Amino acid sequence: MSTLYGRKYRGKGDLIIELGSGNGQTLVNLAARNAKRELYFMGIESNLSLYKESCSLLKENDENITFINDDFEQVISKFHNESVSMFISVLPHPNYIGKEREFNWKNFYEIMLSKMKKYGQFLLITECTNELLSEVTVEEYKKWRTWLISSFESIGFIINVTVDNPPPALSSYYLSKFNNDPNRIKILTILMGK
Repeated sequence: MSTLYGRKYRGKGDLIIELGSGNGQTLVNLAARNAKRELYFMGIESNLSLYKESCSLLKENDENITFINDDFEQVISKFHNESVSMFISVLPHPNYIGKEREFNWKNFYEIMLSKMKKYGQFLLITECTNELLSEVTVEEYKKWRTWLISSFESIGFIINVTVDNPPPALSSYYLSKFNNDPNRIKILTILMGK
């Protein structure tokens, strides 16, 4: 049994990593619902105050979850290829999803794809807004959606499911906030495979 960032990780079962885990609530909820399964949850958050908030949610007997205060690109690069069962990214920073930074973020997702197990998955929940923060038209949304899916397919991901809403099982402060403004913010969920 090895220690992984302060928590015991048995090295068996499926490792699920949330990139930019924020206040940790999403991952804590998932870990609680899956405590009896062979799943281990890891949240990576670079913001120190959000990381501390995440850690405050952990209980002494929570052995299937940990949080790391670090840059997720650095952490992910240290994992062996084909070692992670699932990555989760909820409302990633524009540096990891925006059109103007596409060249940079594609490199990261190529590395991430190599870290996924053969039948691993990537759950991406992201938002479409326009630059003026006015209403997003149906045409704007469809064009953005097509571009985003095409971008991930060009990296090598297989698109399994797309839904024009966040998954009901996941909750976070910003998902709730953004869901209350469906005309200006459109949420897209994509489940991708390798």
